[in-house]
Amino acid sequence: MKQVKNAIAVASGKGGVGKSTVAIHLALALARGARVGLMDADIYGPSVPTMLGGGSTPQPAAQPGVIHPVEKRGLKFVSMGLFTGRDTPVIWRGPMATKMIQQFLSQVAWGELDYLLIDLPPGTGDVQLTLTQSAPLVGAVIVTTPQEVAVSVTLRGLRMFEQVQVPILGIVENMSAFVCPHCGKATNVFRSGGGKKAAEELGVPFLGEVPLDPAIAEAGDAGVPVVGEDGAAGASTSARAFLEIAEKLTREVGRVNALTQSVHHQPSEVKVAEGVVEIRWTDGHVSRFPFRALRQACPCALCVDEWSGERRTDPNRVLMSVRPLDIHRVGRYGIQFHWSDLHGSGIYTYDYLRSLDPMAPKQSRTP
Repeated sequence: MKQVKNAIAVASGKGGVGKSTVAIHLALALARGARVGLMDADIYGPSVPTMLGGGSTPQPAAQPGVIHPVEKRGLKFVSMGLFTGRDTPVIWRGPMATKMIQQFLSQVAWGELDYLLIDLPPGTGDVQLTLTQSAPLVGAVIVTTPQEVAVSVTLRGLRMFEQVQVPILGIVENMSAFVCPHCGKATNVFRSGGGKKAAEELGVPFLGEVPLDPAIAEAGDAGVPVVGEDGAAGASTSARAFLEIAEKLTREVGRVNALTQSVHHQPSEVKVAEGVVEIRWTDGHVSRFPFRALRQACPCALCVDEWSGERRTDPNRVLMSVRPLDIHRVGRYGIQFHWSDLHGSGIYTYDYLRSLDPMAPKQSRTP
């Protein structure tokens, strides 16, 4: 993992939303210009080998206890499906599954990768917690479908990543609409816009929609994904959707990395004192923010227009009694507050928090 630049989790709150399909096609789209690996972390239901057209058993590397990933269609990948028969169930308790995940992370010779996509099992459990604690994730992509039940479950999965301080790189809405192959008309088989609405409510990026395309299912069964290694991938609507989502994802990864690199002062301690949030910085300075003033300064997309920078809400309407109910770090660059007025989508970057404190020493930036 030391040679992996960006590890990205691909997750969903429930099964059946096409998470593995999205993970595979995003990996293939990214591989058109980058070095990409794919880890199938769905130990109990591995599908990556089938959808990529099979694969051989991983071979031992020179280092004892280490294996080489299988290479297929320009990707390096590992999966439990490479070690079991097609109809062989994996009947393991949680500790065994988490141990296998740790081996995938530490005992696979991934080599130099620009991106490692990790296809997680659905839901929130041992495997997800193991990965967030063991892998230096740059962030997570959340996959959902338009139905309300899928979106509501997705929100719980998203909150799990927030609680373990993994940034949300964006939401992908899969099976958004059926596009007739004959007339080109789009029909909302389920409903429309659930993923985008969830992204707006939570203040996280919306990466895009993937249509309900029979060609995707057929390609998965045949082991020939719709995003190929050649330039013909742009011929289908679904392939173009994956390529556009991958492009947005790379920009979001770059944004998160830039935020991380721009942080020169980190909080060494964040605590709630009497009426204030107290932040002690690594340079020794201590910032004290009154609860209401900090809530009024929320930088989320619901409170501040992303284009004009103007405030969209009236700060005077914030309750005098507002207080933080929960505070946690987000990735390597900011803090998120969940307030007593049920607002909690704002991520306060460390730079932004320093700017809110007029007494904080100016940061000296290095080139």
